[in-house]
Amino acid sequence: MKQFLLSGCLLLLALIGISTNMNGQTKKYPSLNHMALYVVNLERSTTFYRDIIGLESMPEPFKDGRHSWFKVGEHAQVHVISGAAQATTHDKNTHLCFSVPSMKDFLEVLKQHNIAFEDWPGKAGAVTKRVDGVQQIYLRDPDGYWLEINDDKY
Repeated sequence: MKQFLLSGCLLLLALIGISTNMNGQTKKYPSLNHMALYVVNLERSTTFYRDIIGLESMPEPFKDGRHSWFKVGEHAQVHVISGAAQATTHDKNTHLCFSVPSMKDFLEVLKQHNIAFEDWPGKAGAVTKRVDGVQQIYLRDPDGYWLEINDDKY
């Protein structure tokens, strides 16, 4: 009986150890570092992403007057780079998406700055409500890049 209990305890300790090792392992996979947008007017785009979208500016290492960097997550950034000759047409299916804490407050900012937005089908001034309850809108930045803004709480 003692041997059975001892064997059971050793088995339990081994399983706990295996479980801890398996859970403690770090999964290796690519993670987003940054997205870069090539723009015509750096000042206009910087103002848009900082003051309208609400991204947090961060120091950029080049200090050449051609870059603005924004923090968009713990380890992710948006780099805005000047030098594009002209804005181009972009498909709505290719877009950046940012989540905001309050869709109502974000829509107020857009209205104050007379910035057009639409729902996914393209109805001006409309908000899409997804089946999971998340609200979303689409708008273009000064260079025509599409942005989705939603209130997903993850």
